[in-house]
Amino acid sequence: MTSVYTELTKEAAKRGGPAALRAFYRWQGALIGAAVAGVSIAGPQLYSKVRARGSDTTAAPASGPDRENGTGAPAPGEGDDA
Repeated sequence: MTSVYTELTKEAAKRGGPAALRAFYRWQGALIGAAVAGVSIAGPQLYSKVRARGSDTTAAPASGPDRENGTGAPAPGEGDDA
């Protein structure tokens, strides 16, 4: 079993030294931070657009003879073919 320090020095040597290792992890942190910031900004905007689109489709009342007089029956004079 190797120690943490040994693993860290191996990774630093692989990356090009301690400064390169720090720069690598800073870059990774910047990318993760940018992704989190993007989601936190774009998420609520996308949610509000989807929410607004859904309310537009449900706001229109259904039309037809069964909805005109509110009883569910055809309006007077409609459906009297005989």
